[in-house]
Amino acid sequence: MYKRLVLWLAISLAAISFIAVVGADTRPAPEDKGAMGLALTLRRLQTIASVLHTAAHPDDESTEMLAYCARREGARAAYLSLNRGDGGQNGIGPELWEGLGVLRTEELLASRKIDGAEQYFTRAMDFGFTRSPEETFQKWNKEEVLGDMVRVIRKMRPLVVVNGFSGTAQDGHGQHQVAGLLTPEAIKAAADPNRFPEQIKQGSQPWQVLKFYARRFGGGQQGPRAEFDAGAFDPVIGRSYMEIAADGRSRHRSQDFGQVQPRGTFVRSFPRLATFGGMAGAKLPDVEKSLFEGMDVSISGIAALAGKDGERLLPALKSIQAHAAKALSEFRIEHPDLIAPHLAAGLRETRALRDALGELDPATRATVDGLLAQKKLQFASALAKAHGVVVDALSNTELVAPGETVEVTTNVFVGVKGATKPTATINLYGPKGWQIGAAEPEVEAQSSMPAFFRNRETPDAKERFKAVVPMDAPSSQPYWLQQPRTKDQFDWPNNEAAEWPFNQPFDAPLLTVNVEMILSGVPVVVVQPVEYRYSDKTFGEFRRELKVAPALTLNVSPSLLVIPSGGANRTRELSVEITHNARRATNGAVKLQVPTGWKVEGGAAPLAFTKQGEKTARTFKVTPPVGANGNFELKAVAEADGREYATGYTKIEYTHIEPRYVYKPSVAKLELFDVKVAANLKVGYVMGSGDDGPEALRQLGVNVHLLDANELAAGDLSAYDTIVLGIRVYEVNDVAVANNKRLLDYVTNGGTLIVQYNKNEYETGNFAPYPIKVGRGDRVTDEFAPITILAPEHALLNFPNKINDTDWKGWVQERGLYFLSEFDARYTSVWAAPNENGQLLKGGQLVAQVGKGQYVYTAMAWFRQFPAGVPGAYRLFANLVSLPKATMTAKKK
Repeated sequence: MYKRLVLWLAISLAAISFIAVVGADTRPAPEDKGAMGLALTLRRLQTIASVLHTAAHPDDESTEMLAYCARREGARAAYLSLNRGDGGQNGIGPELWEGLGVLRTEELLASRKIDGAEQYFTRAMDFGFTRSPEETFQKWNKEEVLGDMVRVIRKMRPLVVVNGFSGTAQDGHGQHQVAGLLTPEAIKAAADPNRFPEQIKQGSQPWQVLKFYARRFGGGQQGPRAEFDAGAFDPVIGRSYMEIAADGRSRHRSQDFGQVQPRGTFVRSFPRLATFGGMAGAKLPDVEKSLFEGMDVSISGIAALAGKDGERLLPALKSIQAHAAKALSEFRIEHPDLIAPHLAAGLRETRALRDALGELDPATRATVDGLLAQKKLQFASALAKAHGVVVDALSNTELVAPGETVEVTTNVFVGVKGATKPTATINLYGPKGWQIGAAEPEVEAQSSMPAFFRNRETPDAKERFKAVVPMDAPSSQPYWLQQPRTKDQFDWPNNEAAEWPFNQPFDAPLLTVNVEMILSGVPVVVVQPVEYRYSDKTFGEFRRELKVAPALTLNVSPSLLVIPSGGANRTRELSVEITHNARRATNGAVKLQVPTGWKVEGGAAPLAFTKQGEKTARTFKVTPPVGANGNFELKAVAEADGREYATGYTKIEYTHIEPRYVYKPSVAKLELFDVKVAANLKVGYVMGSGDDGPEALRQLGVNVHLLDANELAAGDLSAYDTIVLGIRVYEVNDVAVANNKRLLDYVTNGGTLIVQYNKNEYETGNFAPYPIKVGRGDRVTDEFAPITILAPEHALLNFPNKINDTDWKGWVQERGLYFLSEFDARYTSVWAAPNENGQLLKGGQLVAQVGKGQYVYTAMAWFRQFPAGVPGAYRLFANLVSLPKATMTAKKK
């Protein structure tokens, strides 16, 4: 399925060996269009500077450094994040784990689009917070992750590497420390042909980085360093690099990273750690004005990287450099076409020099030809911009099912035509097995509206194609999720398969259009991914990538069923939502596969779809046999046109990213275990940043009601035995903040309020009834950390479930987070757990009597345990919400 990646790289990138292929949004950033885009392309054309920045997670990067290097210095800049932030928290939606990793990958791409850098990854997964590099290496295969870093260095061949972390305890997060430790190892290994030889067999070549810098936080840096003003104003862009950086960081919306865009001087320092190769021993000032100081990063500087062949190549390089310099110096916004002859000459000579490189050793060829390939693309891009060339390749659908045909209309617009109208040859390329041919001309529909209002386009060249999707075409989904994850990193092939999109954010576009044009007497190829364009009635134009989806997808809800083994009612309902993704009519049926001896009712009505996007649902009632206990799987299967469908997708869609589809089997997990809740319990739930608490309680048979703004402000809260506040509620729910006094009054009058983990807002807002301090947000990151019981007779450990050691087994990722570092003596700590240093943290489960009621703060990671179906977590939380009934029972006794 990855043939299209090879084709895409071959057509659009020529001999550039490594570059990001997919953006966070299908439309280019404003900085990369028109006169501004041409001016920035001309900047890049002048230099061969390149820098790779390494760190651990999305948001760890020095965005201002990337923006300064890419936008001001014209350097090729890239960020290598070891993972995709899968194990973090989500401030804008329900996605966690793999889904959150997809969302944060898109957010990184949205940020890179603004700062102009590229984005890469390793196979490592963010398994959650840890303060220990040792724990990180227990979960990640060090050699495999190191090899992924080496591959990026060898492919990109950066002159400079900036390490985002120090590799010491001052980095905090254990994954930060690992990123800091592995970066110098990767630099050394990338230059050693005996390390990761399988990469060299597949075409990568050793590469010696020339300069190595650190990223340090705070001012007052001393010693050798590069130092520059990231607050410098760029007259081409109209803002400073700090403003650009803040704009980009604000795209990390799932992490609540919205920022103001500051103006003025912001000096940033990067300590110089080492120089290598041709820069080893070079005399450099203590304070460099650029990461590239002391290196010849002009086009002529390629000669210094060509070894003994440098002198032979130098005259041609100087001539190419002169054409690039003339294009920049003579560029005028009103007449960009006036520099086209210089660009055409530079492109022509760059191609000729690549053809005349002759015999070079493989490593030298990879360096020299790779840099010339970049210049070729930059000359071609600038030439197309100078002529105002815009290519649209538009499909007639966003989703296409196997066996269907997608139509593609390609429109070529030339804004600055000159004396003659450029001609274009247009071809469509796709994955292996797709049948591509010409399509019939469009027939304009009759309309009473004038053409002006119908926005009819008049391109300078046009071509229509049709592509038939093979029946075995795989669904479009993130490549690293195609195989189920079995450990804390993703499964990548270790044989350097050329078709695998190693280190890339996503796979390449499904279809691309190749437009060959003669501009200023020189052939130029413009490559454009196929997009689906549509208009929203409120917001106007949107563009989406073309995607393949099965004709039918099935989503089972809930995905986890919990049945108390001693409960009287053992029947549960499952809803199967069936989505029709095909444009052809589809008829069939859906069934639920259950273990032998189970009773299934409902869902018998046949399926009949006629339009794409139609949905329907079938409800099944499932009853396990008496005596059944343990874990079971229920599978929904649709049968249509002789095929079976047994997958569903989650669509990850927000306004700041390209929508992505994450597929999973259409199954529900069912667990039967001993868990009880107090009878006649009524619980109110106030949502925070998103968790599965309400559904988990419903699974236990609890009467749960989501409290809205009106009820919080004016409703009768005393109607609820217990009110639960969702995770980070004081950070994201303004209504809860505004009505916190009403919630405390509810407790004073006899209610039970359960507050799940919150961050520093909880302390600074004085929301608790008695003094507390969140401190640095202490965590117990070891999910197997031993629990010390501090109040064994407390109801939370005894009613209605008697808690024992088994209830602390099987937890995932972590015990808890944002334990209170200090708390008033009126709080009772029920249990404690040690952090990574062995310090016993007692601020994770607190209960306080407030008036007639009880106030509970719980830092345990319930939001991770519920979807994982951890029995002990359900039993403990059942005791939490049952606390008022336990108090009533005690009073009666």
